[in-house]
Amino acid sequence: MTDAATQRKEGSAALGVKKNSAFRENALRSIPSEFLRVAVFPIYLRRQLPAVYRNLADCQKWEFASPEDLATLQWKRLRAMLSHAAARVPYYRELLRESKVSPEDLREPQDLARLPVLTKGIVQRRLTDLVDEQSDVGRRMKNATGGSTGQPVQFFQDSFYWEYARATQWFVEGWWGIRPGDRTASIWGCDRDLPEQTWGERLYGTITQTRVCNAFSLSEEPMDRFASMLVRWNPRLVVGYASALELFARFILSRQKFSIRPIAVKSSAEVLTDPQRKVIEQAFDAPLYNFYGSREINNLAAECPARQGLHINALGRYVEVVDDDGRQLPPGEAGRILVTDLTNRTMPFIRYQLDDVGSWADGSCSCGRPFPRLAKVWGRSSDFITTPDGKKIHGEYFTHLFYDLPQIQTFQLVQRTAEDVSLDYVLRPGALDFNEGALRRKIQDALGSKMHCEIKRVMRIDRPPSGKHRFTISMIQTPLGNKNTVVDNA
Repeated sequence: MTDAATQRKEGSAALGVKKNSAFRENALRSIPSEFLRVAVFPIYLRRQLPAVYRNLADCQKWEFASPEDLATLQWKRLRAMLSHAAARVPYYRELLRESKVSPEDLREPQDLARLPVLTKGIVQRRLTDLVDEQSDVGRRMKNATGGSTGQPVQFFQDSFYWEYARATQWFVEGWWGIRPGDRTASIWGCDRDLPEQTWGERLYGTITQTRVCNAFSLSEEPMDRFASMLVRWNPRLVVGYASALELFARFILSRQKFSIRPIAVKSSAEVLTDPQRKVIEQAFDAPLYNFYGSREINNLAAECPARQGLHINALGRYVEVVDDDGRQLPPGEAGRILVTDLTNRTMPFIRYQLDDVGSWADGSCSCGRPFPRLAKVWGRSSDFITTPDGKKIHGEYFTHLFYDLPQIQTFQLVQRTAEDVSLDYVLRPGALDFNEGALRRKIQDALGSKMHCEIKRVMRIDRPPSGKHRFTISMIQTPLGNKNTVVDNA
């Protein structure tokens, strides 16, 4: 067979696969929503995350337990994670030996102050030593984050972590009237726009009944298409970055033709302000719930319908609010947030510093749930970068560019005018192999030819007086929709 004939045959086969894939996807889209939710979705999830429903039942068992019983269970799980780390993780084995502490010495929460804090810098430098030396290399799930601090971190997670994370997500969303598999509209960061997604990714969206508007590139045309689709599709849940939700909400309010009425709206990945909450709830005519987490350790805390603070996910996370010396603070006093993950044994995070500031709420919540509450979390606000042609690029887009660049220790992108941005970055000590030209091209492609971008290596990036490093900063204000609609990026 000639090369041309072979290519025609392979091309026909590939076309057949695409046609069959498109046929199957369209067939799934024609299935009634409720049948997808109660029949197809559970089968799919059980194949992907076999223990997720069992973990959900475990969470529900503790929903209205006594605070004392919940605290006992949490401490038991914390001690088990400490013992595991001491036995199988080189970094913690060395740390406990140098600190002259054993897991048996930690009998109450105050004793945790005897353990040093785990920082992003330590994770960067000691990645290999932080991994369970007996874990199956093939089952380690690599992940990465640019983080709200602009300090890229790579790490590993395991299947149990993800199974429990999904279960706790469903558990909390159930408080709001949302069921597993319900139609969900997501205004979130996508590495590729939807037309560029693979058939498998589109199939996932169909089975999970999720529709996504790319928060990395928000302009009026894609927002108009997405809003028009949501009017017909009628999602029960809308989720997104706080600033992306606000931008989309203001767009909806500036157009009288859209009526999108979900059961609940979920804000995550950024600090939610009261003005943002007000405009988002006005646009969707639904309660907005704040959801707190990080890429390294997700599903940390969330609001219940009473909205009297954020309930800690005490079944899978142990959270501390501490002063500069690592001592735990009482309710009402702001301090650094430390998290111990009780579910990821492949790479334990113990007393991990998120670089966020928060404070505990006092007393119990009127909802009756026993989970302790954060009164407030400060930090992690992302700005939109606005291009000369009016396209708005969510700040999280730029952190994604650094996920696979462990050579970079920290960075900051600043927009000072409508046509000018600058990127400063700091290399990790000893790092030499870094393709700055490739990074420049990716940033320039996103910003467009009319935007000037200056990239330079610096020795350090100073923090502002607040102590909170921002990975993107916009110093301009731009209108959206009409003259009374302004997105404040300052």
